[in-house]
Amino acid sequence: MTGASCTVSVNNSLEELVQVHAALEKFAEVCGVTAETRHATILVVEELFANAVRYGYDENEADTIVISARYQHGTMRVIIRDQARPFDVTAPPRRPDETLSLEEMEIGGLGLFLVHEFAQSITQDREGATNVTEIVLKNAEVN
Repeated sequence: MTGASCTVSVNNSLEELVQVHAALEKFAEVCGVTAETRHATILVVEELFANAVRYGYDENEADTIVISARYQHGTMRVIIRDQARPFDVTAPPRRPDETLSLEEMEIGGLGLFLVHEFAQSITQDREGATNVTEIVLKNAEVN
């Protein structure tokens, strides 16, 4: 496939993850990407979306989050636009202590670590009051 894209606009609510997930699943199917690429795309979007919703807004503050994905020439690119409080997701988090079990690890940071593991690059800009986060995934392949 030479190129395909998908855009979904949702409220800044964790309940909207169902709609986001469904849109990305359908997009991955249309693109014919591997299960690994589909999984990485969904994990990255879910993690960044959930972090923005949980930590980026005051209680009951309404916003529309726009998620765009594009697959072209073996590259999966995702752009997330929101008006949450700015938070730098481009800085790689510290590597988790692999001597600890999941139950022993501190809460926080593991999701962002995984985002960086799946990403070839992460950029973030501010356009007025809007955060624009772009993620290019590693090894995006078709079946």
